Amino acid sequence: MAPLPAGMLLTFLAIPVVQAESDLQTVAEEPGETRAQTVQKENIQLLDTMVIKTTAQSAEAVSKMHERELRLRAADTLGKTLEREPGVHNLSYGPGVGQVVIRGMGGPRVRVMQNGIGTHDASAMSQDYAIAAETMLADRITVYRGPAALRFGGNAVGGMVDIKHQRIPDKIPKNGFAGRTEFRFDHNPGEKAGMIGLDMGKNRVALHLDYFHRAGGNTHIPGYALDEKAIVEQFQVQPTGNSKGVIQNSRTQSQGGSAGISVIGDAGYVGGSYHELTKNYGVPPAIPGRGDEDLSGPEAVRIDMRQRRFDLEGLWATPWEFLPSIEAKLGYIDYAHDEKDRGSPLMRLQNKVWESRLEFNHQHNGWLDGIAGFQWQDRQFSQNGFQTFTPASGISTLGLFLTETLMLADRVSLEFGARYDHQTTTPKDDAVRIPGVVAPLPLPGQLRFNTYSLAASLNYEAFAGGTLHLNWQRAQRAPDVQELLTSGPHFATRSFELGRIDLKREQADHFELGLNLAHNGFSLLANGYYKRIDNFIYLQNQGLFFNFSPEPPRFQLACANLQNCLPVFGYQGDDADFWGYETELHIPLPFSVYSPRLKLFSDYVRGWFRDSALGDVPRLPPLRAGFELTASHGPWQAGLRYTRALAQNRPGLKETSTDGYDRLDLDMSYDWKATSRIKLLLFSKVSNMTQSVIRHSTSFLRNFAPEPGFSLEAGFRATF
Repeated sequence: MAPLPAGMLLTFLAIPVVQAESDLQTVAEEPGETRAQTVQKENIQLLDTMVIKTTAQSAEAVSKMHERELRLRAADTLGKTLEREPGVHNLSYGPGVGQVVIRGMGGPRVRVMQNGIGTHDASAMSQDYAIAAETMLADRITVYRGPAALRFGGNAVGGMVDIKHQRIPDKIPKNGFAGRTEFRFDHNPGEKAGMIGLDMGKNRVALHLDYFHRAGGNTHIPGYALDEKAIVEQFQVQPTGNSKGVIQNSRTQSQGGSAGISVIGDAGYVGGSYHELTKNYGVPPAIPGRGDEDLSGPEAVRIDMRQRRFDLEGLWATPWEFLPSIEAKLGYIDYAHDEKDRGSPLMRLQNKVWESRLEFNHQHNGWLDGIAGFQWQDRQFSQNGFQTFTPASGISTLGLFLTETLMLADRVSLEFGARYDHQTTTPKDDAVRIPGVVAPLPLPGQLRFNTYSLAASLNYEAFAGGTLHLNWQRAQRAPDVQELLTSGPHFATRSFELGRIDLKREQADHFELGLNLAHNGFSLLANGYYKRIDNFIYLQNQGLFFNFSPEPPRFQLACANLQNCLPVFGYQGDDADFWGYETELHIPLPFSVYSPRLKLFSDYVRGWFRDSALGDVPRLPPLRAGFELTASHGPWQAGLRYTRALAQNRPGLKETSTDGYDRLDLDMSYDWKATSRIKLLLFSKVSNMTQSVIRHSTSFLRNFAPEPGFSLEAGFRATF
């Protein structure tokens, strides 16, 4: 039987779409806004276009990346693509994995979505799992860093990233056909990547096809892969091997493609798409018991992932002034990956998820603009194999939300919203066995959580081009399945992880003051925030080791050798406080020929537990600052970026610190318009020009795999 939200969506899709002329087009929303924020323009005459206008921009901390900027910054992982955004860091776990950290928050607190539906990979469960998304296929990426993410649920309390694709077409291409292709080569790690996308349409029907392929070898680094001093501090034993100049087992390969179709009319569109992605990547060696003694030998742990997703989507621009648009989405995601040790299976993880959203955009007399809707999700999670550490479970979530914008005066607006979620976690087993513990741990039949979130933002245009905003949010998050039920060794993260069934819901009070200023080419973005989080859920180093070599395996206070020991981490819920800021200042320089601009930037987040005995919140990024100097002349553009990151000397209890670093990058591009339809963007990037040793404090893998050394990348993007 089809799930209820699917039935509601199919009912919506049954709304008749009036036949349009063959050259009918729709105008998409501004970058970063959802289609549910668009309304039908009043009193329009449908000739050869349908015009859809957007609502006012949010006062929240939102970043949008598209067109030329996105093409220049697109990388092999999402975290690497977004790491230049203010307040955003790359949680690297070897070159194959780059998750997103927003204001110090990552994992289950940062939601990654594609066209408004979650990616539903395993990245929120563990740092070693890649995000199932390819940036070369993206048309736009939007980052929500604060309360603006309320609409997207408890898993977005730290922020949200939405990747926009044209898999489901919302317009007929001009002249009935459009395409784009891209190729890039990165000499470190010898990666070749390419994609092609095609859009076709006639009368009311539009088609989309795309395909990409990416493959690279082992990553080259300055110095040694292992920070032996830090490993001795953490594990209390000396590693038996190391590799110089290269991270072994870091090669990656991925490919995938999409097909979509839509019916487009003067009252909106309905469509669907299918997307498939595969990726094979390695977790670098020096895993305890997995390749320490012979780093040049056969590869150790590799992850072979596959995702299939089916999406349906529709937008109805209604004839009613008070309800200008209704938008519905439905997605089914089938995700699986196999973890293997030198070809031998360790574990198979599966996620099968239904998710749907239904949103109603409503307005009144120009002073009220809002969205009401619901979100439903059903997730079936399972692990099987030798390294099974989280029991199979079903997780069901239903959320209701409302956001409103009130124009209080010509220069003053108030944005507010509310959301309620009900989550039920149902373990498929009645008990779980923990290695090294004789008696099984009983599991409850169900775990239920009710959470709510409230947010308000006052936006004041103090003067022309200058806006102040004051934000407040109270957000709650239910514990995720791994935080509740994990119990066992996880070799890829070099840890033995223990969940806690008695974890309570997490509650965060967020306060933020921001300024956006733009005048005569000069612009300033500045946000300062403070978070007070009750029952902050995190992995705490327990000061124990799990030795899986003896029979039976056991817990012990000291590590006998690196090959057989895993440090024990347990999920805890403790009260914590955070404060931080992000700022960007753009200054035009007085040389009109090359239009030079100087950007100064900095961001920082600091977190500590209210119980002083617990010290600092672990694995937070350090203070970062720098400048970027850009110049352009006709189709040419170049930018030199310098980043200084301080040492992270507050790594948390029983964690190791990381050194500061200086990084220098150079970007160059040439934008050539060959004909009225054919455009070519040539680009090159030189990264880490000074061969700095960079270890990200956000990663469990920081002592085993630093960031790449000097890298030269070149490529082109053609549209036709």
